[in-house]
Amino acid sequence: MTVTQAVLLAVAGMGAGVVAGLVGVGGGVIFTPVLFAVYGVMDVPEAVRTPLTVGTGLFCTGIAAGASAVHHLRKEAVWPRMALGVGLASAGAVGVVSRFVVTQPWYNDSVFQLLFAAVLLVVVVRMVRGGTNAEGGASESAPAPQWGRWIGTGSAAGTVAAAVGVGGGVVLVPAYNRWLRLPLHRAVGTSSATILVISTLSTGAYAVLGAGLDGRPPFALGYVDVGTGLLLAGPAVVGAQAGAALAHRVDTRGLRWCFATLAIVVAGRLVWGALG
Repeated sequence: MTVTQAVLLAVAGMGAGVVAGLVGVGGGVIFTPVLFAVYGVMDVPEAVRTPLTVGTGLFCTGIAAGASAVHHLRKEAVWPRMALGVGLASAGAVGVVSRFVVTQPWYNDSVFQLLFAAVLLVVVVRMVRGGTNAEGGASESAPAPQWGRWIGTGSAAGTVAAAVGVGGGVVLVPAYNRWLRLPLHRAVGTSSATILVISTLSTGAYAVLGAGLDGRPPFALGYVDVGTGLLLAGPAVVGAQAGAALAHRVDTRGLRWCFATLAIVVAGRLVWGALG
C-alpha cells in the first residue's frame, strides 16, 4: 500500500465515522464496502478477498463498537450480563458460518456482494422509518436471563456478522427493543457491548482460519488485516465522536435520507458487480 492510499484510507475512515455518528448506522455497514473496494485496488486474489474483507471489517467494527460501548456504559445504558450472554451465544453461529460458509470456494465475490446488498437494504428500511421506537412494556430494571431468546438473538446476530462482516446491530437493536423489551436507549447501548463480544469472537475465528495462506497483505493475521484495519477504524472512532456531537445540533432527517439514497446506490452497484 502506498502512502497516498494510506492517507486516503484514513480520510475515508474519518468520514465514515462522522457519518456513522451523525445518522446512527453501524460501522460495519461503511467499513465493509470500503475494504472490499480497497482490496480490489490492491489486487488481492479473489479466493482471499471476500474472507479478508469480512474478517477485517469485523476487526474494524469491534474497535468502533468498543468505543461506543464505553460511552454507553458511562451513561448506564448497558446491561452487561445480557450483552455477554447474547454475545457468547453467537459463538456457535460465528464458528459454523466462518468455517463452512465464508471460507468455502462457492462463497465468492458475487455471493458476498448480493448478501451485503440485502443487508444494506434492511438498513435503509430501518433508517427511513426512523429506527426502532417501541417502548411499550419496556422496563428500566435489569431483566432476568432468558436463555432461549438470548441464544436465538445471538445466533441470528452471529450469522449476519460472520457472513458479511458487520457487527449484527441490524438484528440486535430491534431484537433487544421489541423482543426482549429493553427501552430504546438501553437496546442501543447493550447492542454496542454485544457487538464488541461478537466482533472479538469473529475476528479470532477469521485470524485462525486464514493462517498461513498466501495472497494476504503484509500485516494480516489470517483473514484479519490489522494494518489496513487500524488505518480505517482508528480515524473512524475519532470521527464518530465528532459526528455524534454534531447530531445533537442539526436535523438528521435529511442526512438519513441522503445516506439511505447512497446506500441504495451502493447496493445497486454491488448487485451489478455480482450479476455483471
